[in-house]
Amino acid sequence: MPDILARRDGGILVLTFDNEPRRNAFTHAMTERLGRLLAEAEADPAVRCVVLTGAGTRAFSSGHDLNELLDDRDHAADEALNAPFTAPARMATPTIAAVNGVAHAGGLILALSCDIRICAENADFAAPGARLGLLPIGGQVSRLPALMPIGFAFEMLATGRRVGAAEALRVGFVNHLTAPGGALEKAMELARAIAANSAVVVAGIKKGLDLYAREGADAARSFEWAEGARLQSGPDAEEGLRAFLEKRSPNFQ
Repeated sequence: MPDILARRDGGILVLTFDNEPRRNAFTHAMTERLGRLLAEAEADPAVRCVVLTGAGTRAFSSGHDLNELLDDRDHAADEALNAPFTAPARMATPTIAAVNGVAHAGGLILALSCDIRICAENADFAAPGARLGLLPIGGQVSRLPALMPIGFAFEMLATGRRVGAAEALRVGFVNHLTAPGGALEKAMELARAIAANSAVVVAGIKKGLDLYAREGADAARSFEWAEGARLQSGPDAEEGLRAFLEKRSPNFQ
């Protein structure tokens, strides 16, 4: 049965889309389960980072199960029903996409909604909406241009062509490339580095960068000074500075 597998590795939650026969396509039930799992992770202070990946080595996710979409066409463009695909961008908890294979349609939406993208060399990205008569939604128009040059984003969306891993790295959409099968290992390495740091500071960084992307430098500048003043008197700043002076690893709350 198609499912999303969840496992914990310390403060890291790993979610694996498990529908290999259909290139990890999302059924309605899987979409709902993803939403629940991400909401639970956001509410759990012990979860310091979420890593999303696909089962096997062929696909991160090919998006919605098209057989279900044919029976329920409105599902494809319903913002509330598709909210789990864009949830990573709204979370304070950092998220990493370990793109182990094709990331098309909804799979692309999930990848672009994450904060970091690690990509296996055999992976590729595609937004087939224009070829299917469907407007690319879920951040493909509103968020993608913040992650790559706008001209490249237009070409990708308007042609629907597949963008390979190396090309995605070249335009800045992907953070790191790995050998096939290595995306999850690299993602876990980064997740552990993030999880070792102050969660409130990491959340502040994510919020400030999002403000910059949506509202510009002035909004981000106002936020960083106000939030910086608030956090510098907090317990994590006290612990971090003491740990540095005492030459030990910090133990953040």
